[in-house]
Amino acid sequence: MNEYAQVEGHSNLARDEESSAIVNTDIEQWKLAKQRKMRFQTQANEINNLKSEVGEIKELLHGILGKLNG
Repeated sequence: MNEYAQVEGHSNLARDEESSAIVNTDIEQWKLAKQRKMRFQTQANEINNLKSEVGEIKELLHGILGKLNG
């Protein structure tokens, strides 16, 4: 079992003695961080989809211009 030592000056942080990792012991903050990460991932996916769609539109426009000029 992991042992935790309180981080001086931070009531919601502890150090894992085995790995030396700093652990946030505030469950509500952890949940909020997880929600922020999910929102960020959703936004990143939306941005990537928009980039892809813009690329497809550009290809279509180039094709149309090629036929008009060809």
